[in-house]
Amino acid sequence: TNLIENLARVLTDEELSSLKHRWSSASASSPLRIGTVCSGTDAPILALEHLIAVLNNDNCDCKIQMDHVFSCENVKFKRDFIMETTGPPLLFSDVTELASGRGVCHDGTTRDVPRDFHVLIAGTECVDFSSLSTSPKGLKGGGRSDVTFWSTHELAKKCKPAIVMLENVKKCPAEEMEKAFRDIGYVAAHTKVCTSDFLLPQSRSRAYFVFLHSEKARFVSPCTKDDWISTMERLGSKRTSLKNDKVLDWTDFLIGDRAKRKDAKKKGGRSKPLSESLDSKWLAEIRAIENKEGLTPYGANNGRPYSDAAKNFSAIASLPDRAKMRLDVQCKRAMKAGIDPLAVPLLWNPAQQLRFTDSGVSSDGKPRTIAPCVTPKHEWIVSNRKGPLTGAEALALQGISVPKKVLSQFDCGQLRDLAGNAMSTTVVAAVFLATFLTAELIDDGSLKKRPVSSATTRGTQKKRSRTD
Repeated sequence: TNLIENLARVLTDEELSSLKHRWSSASASSPLRIGTVCSGTDAPILALEHLIAVLNNDNCDCKIQMDHVFSCENVKFKRDFIMETTGPPLLFSDVTELASGRGVCHDGTTRDVPRDFHVLIAGTECVDFSSLSTSPKGLKGGGRSDVTFWSTHELAKKCKPAIVMLENVKKCPAEEMEKAFRDIGYVAAHTKVCTSDFLLPQSRSRAYFVFLHSEKARFVSPCTKDDWISTMERLGSKRTSLKNDKVLDWTDFLIGDRAKRKDAKKKGGRSKPLSESLDSKWLAEIRAIENKEGLTPYGANNGRPYSDAAKNFSAIASLPDRAKMRLDVQCKRAMKAGIDPLAVPLLWNPAQQLRFTDSGVSSDGKPRTIAPCVTPKHEWIVSNRKGPLTGAEALALQGISVPKKVLSQFDCGQLRDLAGNAMSTTVVAAVFLATFLTAELIDDGSLKKRPVSSATTRGTQKKRSRTD
């Protein structure tokens, strides 16, 4: 909450008062009804709850209200996580079903999809657009990114929510995505941002879109989509430093020492000895980098400093040799820069080829304060821990904090997966703030008085609404 409160401090009292009056008036007649799809962690709901709490934290009688009417996520353990955190009254399991008007819910029942919601938020799949993809596909390439985007698009076409917000990787086909929504009656805007510009120390580049239905929402005169983009910049990359702003280091999100020593009898994860891999491409990469950068060869004394130091720690000992040798190169790089990675925490990815990553030391010879992008499948190693970044820590780097009771129901791999697919909460909060400041709903009679979702709604038997 504190990070999102600090985010909002950039706006003037006059701006905050204006948006508060406009959006509390709209939600007085009907709570702002939100639907989320391809939800993962439902980070937008977590962010909006915190943002509304910040905006309503004054003596004014008018309050912004929200009602999370449904969510959709196709992975079961992620739906379990959503139920334990945001608990929407309807939790669907397949986005491709929603435009038909009915879908299978988390509890196995088939239910009606709500039609009268104001905002649709989606983080459609990005794998086919990602720079890390080995087989990239376009918006009509037949992959999961194609399917989930067009399913979300079809849902918006059928239900016509006033506002649609989308998130995807920076390299997504943004112009095509904008055109697709303009073709069904939306005014489109997008911007490309990095999480590290929004108070969280993570290098995560993403594209965020806002679409306003021409009959149901508009930019507040004289604002245009350019004002929405410039407001995102004010909240992020062009943010003015304020008194009491605290610049966070990624190490501020570490939770104790989680390294574990291995059983003496436990062997590593290799299926064959190193000698049988001497002609492999990954070993050639190691040799080339050691030669180019003047590092001690892996076969010489002290050539494998990290492997030797971490040999009794299960997280490192169980890695294949190519991963351990990449960690050795990162260790030697750091030591050459004058930093002892066994004493100073650096963040390394042993699964990534060395030409795509570095030792965690910046060009000025100091440890990097910003973490690399948290990804769903990669297990980052904290150098002095001799063990991985935990799932809870990965979530924290996305601005997501959940109770230990919830964390205990999921293993670290699942939590890392959740974090890697989540929206950064401070960034999506900024998207809401920029939209609240520059746009408004058009009262066409559809904003009639209605209560929040019933506690006995279909599909989950839970109620989710926030007014403070």
